[in-house]
Amino acid sequence: MYSLRRRLLIIATLLLLLFLGIMGVALNRAFEKSVLSNAEDNLRNQILLLIANIEVVEDKVVVSAGLPEPRLGQMDSTLFAQVWVENQGVVWTSPSLLDRQLPTLANQLGQFAFYDHIDWPDNASSYATSLGVEWETEQGDFPFTVQVAEYSAVYTKRLLRYQRQVGFWLLIFGGALIGLLLALLGWALKPLHRVTKQVGEIEEGSRQRFDEDYPLEVSRLTKNLNQLLNFEEKRIVHQKEVLGNLAHSLKTPIAVLSGLKYSAEIDSEAKQQLGVMQTIIDYQLQSASTVGRRRFAKPIEVYSQTKKIINTLQKIHAEKNIKCELFMSADALFYGDEGDWMELCGNLLDNAFKWTRSQVVITVENVQLDDTDSRRQALKLIIEDNGVGIENDLKATIAQRGVRLDSQTPGHGLGLHIVKGIVEAYNGDFVVGDAQITEGGAGARFSVYLN
Repeated sequence: MYSLRRRLLIIATLLLLLFLGIMGVALNRAFEKSVLSNAEDNLRNQILLLIANIEVVEDKVVVSAGLPEPRLGQMDSTLFAQVWVENQGVVWTSPSLLDRQLPTLANQLGQFAFYDHIDWPDNASSYATSLGVEWETEQGDFPFTVQVAEYSAVYTKRLLRYQRQVGFWLLIFGGALIGLLLALLGWALKPLHRVTKQVGEIEEGSRQRFDEDYPLEVSRLTKNLNQLLNFEEKRIVHQKEVLGNLAHSLKTPIAVLSGLKYSAEIDSEAKQQLGVMQTIIDYQLQSASTVGRRRFAKPIEVYSQTKKIINTLQKIHAEKNIKCELFMSADALFYGDEGDWMELCGNLLDNAFKWTRSQVVITVENVQLDDTDSRRQALKLIIEDNGVGIENDLKATIAQRGVRLDSQTPGHGLGLHIVKGIVEAYNGDFVVGDAQITEGGAGARFSVYLN
């Protein structure tokens, strides 16, 4: 199950990374253009300074020894210059070129031509600018071309340094934005976390209703849930009241019929049928009144109720001198209706006391639900006896209504069927098997798991 907070955070982070990436590329390209523009302006200035030191004497280009830029005279320099004439070739090179020459670059008279890459014999990438000049002399106009080049590594280092700085600050900016986003999401989703917490508290039974002081988007949900909880509680109470009234109204006519005197021929049959009617009515009322699993049921402690049932059954079956062992913590909880537990546990224990020879063992424990998001616990009930046991072909059908193992034992075979109905109402499991206690006989084992 995905988290809404995680989902929003992932989407926002991806959008933020996309935005920062686009911004980083845009800033990088803008600075790269600025670097190229700066290189072009610098080379233009070098050409203009160099032209200021050029003279044309008798159709020869003469460059004064005092160069305007010291780097042109250094052997390990990154700045180079040369002058070439159409018919004469290269007529002057800066000392920084040593015995090399710049590639001859195309140009137009009076216009600067900038090249962001020229190939050198040593494969060093360079920027270059050329300018076609026409010098006016007594013999006429004298055209020549001035070229200046500079290694691009100087500008590339500046660009890389800028990229690292931009990347660093974008990383800091992005981290700050993600932190702010986490804080904003925590604040915005706080009402939902509060609702989730209260759902867990209601499941545990420590809270009965949701608070209603929520933002507008959430308050409708909590108000409707509270109305639903109120409706469910009132419906269950009303259902029990109706069934109780029905049982009370039926009890009197049956009692009257039972007290009537019948002829000798039909007296036995009439009382038997009235007993069957009473049992069926009790069963149907019990089935209809089973509350079943409720998501927000308040838990009840079942230790004392279970002890009461055991004490009552030991008094009823005192002549059998049954040894009964109960393994249950005093704080064992059942997330359901108290009447359902009394009926479930009572029927299983009544069956065990009827069939056991001398021993009954009851184990009750809370176990973790398979639903990891729930803060509730399930309940596991195991009842064993050391009676004659149950044949394998009967284990699958024993919980069906009316099925009995011994017609001489009092009852109408409805107890285990009621148990099965309650278990199904709680989406649980009911398993019939062989007992694991060995004293006295094979015995039966009834395992119930209630969600």
